[in-house]
Amino acid sequence: MRRAAIVRRSAIAAAGFALLVATSAHATSLQNENLITPLPTGFKIGWRKIIPNRMTMVEYVPSGETVNDWSRMVTVQVFFHLSNIDPDRYIAGVANHWRAGCPGGDGKKVFGGFENGFATALWFLACPRNPQTGKPENTFFKAISGQDSLYVVQYAYRRTLSRDVATPGLRYLKTVFACDTRRADRPCPKLP
Repeated sequence: MRRAAIVRRSAIAAAGFALLVATSAHATSLQNENLITPLPTGFKIGWRKIIPNRMTMVEYVPSGETVNDWSRMVTVQVFFHLSNIDPDRYIAGVANHWRAGCPGGDGKKVFGGFENGFATALWFLACPRNPQTGKPENTFFKAISGQDSLYVVQYAYRRTLSRDVATPGLRYLKTVFACDTRRADRPCPKLP
């Protein structure tokens, strides 16, 4: 059974946790707006921060690695109460900071449009040599603008980007989406 992390606004208020592992033992249905993020195969939670009613952030790294020494990292951020934000504009702002912090860094839009009824943007940001680590850092950013929150998922690599490196990240980000049980045009998956 494939597990998925699901961000639920109601879970924040009720339990103080933003990311829940949904399996048949943990959840039977989704409510309201949700971010569906499959747990990356071979990854573990490396770090988590929750600021109630403001934001949550979880970083996943491959098993055997840490958030300080990683080859790949998936970061999931939820910014509560940031609704109907232009996802391209958000990532463009991130790209400006990225360029300022990395000599030779660049950002390019890969996709912009709608997925499951939500405004969505996918960008690629490249840093040939991160000044803090001395290593290349390449990241795909996917931002999804919801009615309740802004969702940002990143898939980062600490190596020069090539097709064999980029493909898993892009495949993973295709599986990330938002849904809303309150709207028929934004359907949520049925949980086992």
